Amino acid sequence: MRLGFVAIVLCGLGPFAVALAEAQTGNNDSDLLAMRKSRDSADVPTLRKAIDAAHQQAQQKNTASAYEQLALLNSWLCEAGHGQNDDKVIKQAAEDGVEAAKKATELDPKSSEAHRLEGDLLGQLIPHVFAGGMRYGRESTSELEKAIELNPNNVDAYIARAVSYFYTPSAFGGSHEKAVEMLKKAVSLDSASDTAHIWLARVYLKDNKRNEARGEINEALRLNPQRGFAQSVNKQLTAKEKQEKAQ
Repeated sequence: MRLGFVAIVLCGLGPFAVALAEAQTGNNDSDLLAMRKSRDSADVPTLRKAIDAAHQQAQQKNTASAYEQLALLNSWLCEAGHGQNDDKVIKQAAEDGVEAAKKATELDPKSSEAHRLEGDLLGQLIPHVFAGGMRYGRESTSELEKAIELNPNNVDAYIARAVSYFYTPSAFGGSHEKAVEMLKKAVSLDSASDTAHIWLARVYLKDNKRNEARGEINEALRLNPQRGFAQSVNKQLTAKEKQEKAQ
């Protein structure tokens, strides 16, 4: 698709939509960085505009990469929804993201990232639908393990699998120990992944390992001080630390 045509399609959708159009012509890294900032600040309206643009492009291009980008933006909208404490936003973004990711895996069954996004977004959907774990838990796990099988260096797939281990009850295969193992693997592949450090902090905090949690969240904030998710975990940890000192 030519940029001129994309610009017409995206007219009126705002700067992030224009950035998305440019991303399709080779400026992907800088423009995705801009969209990540919208995720970090929980800017739901801007992400929605970008998603509208991405949806139109995916329909026009009908490629796995276009649907992957649409699914990715929806996963970021899920995080923004958490930042706004808006379950309706999270549920809709997860449902739309799963649909886009499924389309991507149909178009390219060997895409590790497409399978990762499908598994991740199914996991995001689980708490927001009736019997979500029973309906989507096994499928989510299968997709994430497929993503790792297809690309053993897919950092985000290890993180998503760790989150699954973290939230799944032990009776159904959940394990904080395995979550930490997966997250450490992610860090070994990319030490600059603030997401991996944030989730390590969350697991350690849940397990009352305050020192380890503090080290991880400090690293996450060093890497990306503007991310609302990291700031939220830091507030939880700080509250626990203050509570301990007061005792």
